[in-house]
Amino acid sequence: MGFPLNDSRVSPRAERLHRDALVVDLHADTPSEFFLDPSYDFGVRHEDGHVDLPRMREGGVDAEFMIAWVPAELASQPGAAGAHALRLVEAIRDVAARTPGTRLATSAAEIEAARESGDVALLIGLEGGHALENSLEMLARFHAAGVRYVTLTWNNANDWADACCSPPRHGGLTEFGREVVREMNRLGILVDVSHAADTTVEQVLEVSEAPILASHSCARALARLPRNLTDELARAIARRGGVIGVNFFPGFLDERYGARFDALMKEMEQRVDAAYAVHGDRDRARREAHAWLRSRLDALEPVPLDRLLDHVDHLVRVAGVDHVALGSDFDGVAALPAGVRDVADMPRITEGLLARGHSEEDVAKILGLNVLRLLREVTG
Repeated sequence: MGFPLNDSRVSPRAERLHRDALVVDLHADTPSEFFLDPSYDFGVRHEDGHVDLPRMREGGVDAEFMIAWVPAELASQPGAAGAHALRLVEAIRDVAARTPGTRLATSAAEIEAARESGDVALLIGLEGGHALENSLEMLARFHAAGVRYVTLTWNNANDWADACCSPPRHGGLTEFGREVVREMNRLGILVDVSHAADTTVEQVLEVSEAPILASHSCARALARLPRNLTDELARAIARRGGVIGVNFFPGFLDERYGARFDALMKEMEQRVDAAYAVHGDRDRARREAHAWLRSRLDALEPVPLDRLLDHVDHLVRVAGVDHVALGSDFDGVAALPAGVRDVADMPRITEGLLARGHSEEDVAKILGLNVLRLLREVTG
């Protein structure tokens, strides 16, 4: 990236490589946390959250997929999931338009053009296929608005696809789910299988004529969680030319941390219900419970950055270096590995990969070139 980095913790070699590389992060939930607030300014540095423009520049990140995430509970309210997603997509477009130094991008060429002009590129992903409201017309509407990948499910199964973390309903994809995949191929939208059930991923690979994406997933061989990819699925995604973005969340990197986190989440939900019963304000109840959760997470033994690098290394061995990328899940996770506070610390990933013996050419692929290749092949 054409901006000076500000990280004395990385070597001159890592700083040079990271500065010169084109760096893409596949997944940030920043819009859900901040973009619906009309007073929020993405162009200034914030004390909270993980991503804003100054920290992207400090971290040498050229392009960020900003995600329109749709809560699972909206699926039960006709029209609500789609309306919420459209509001978030419009908010992302608005932030890109009104923040000097950023621009909306929908292709590899537009990412490269943004970099040449000194701008940061913001791309749009949609997380949760329930936002499509079982409509191919809605899918086309999202594409016209700039969405370039759709995560077929969140943790919840929807009417046409099974998810990793809820009881199966369809045995993978329904016939309409297969139509969704075909239409995404036709439109030039990346099919994202993070959060999908194994059977769903297998069937997507059967149906899709284009390479697919797992935007923010880790290796199940290192952390035995249904949210993570098996080696078999990772190899299958690679054989079809796809890309896997490694998630930074400690709960997916280390199953012991994940078990502790899940227990805390269950207690947090109980606290939300208890507080809501007292004062009748669910938003206030969630704020109070999240403050409690943060204090408990601070007391957990942190997962080291090396564990994140372990997952990158494993997926490189299993899928090949041409098929691995970074999908941080910034602003969508409650914790990050030790040494990674936010997007400004991305050069530490480069430092770690070089220290493990990866060549500069291979590190550049992981940092962004693999994603650019996938975008060229699928979105044009």
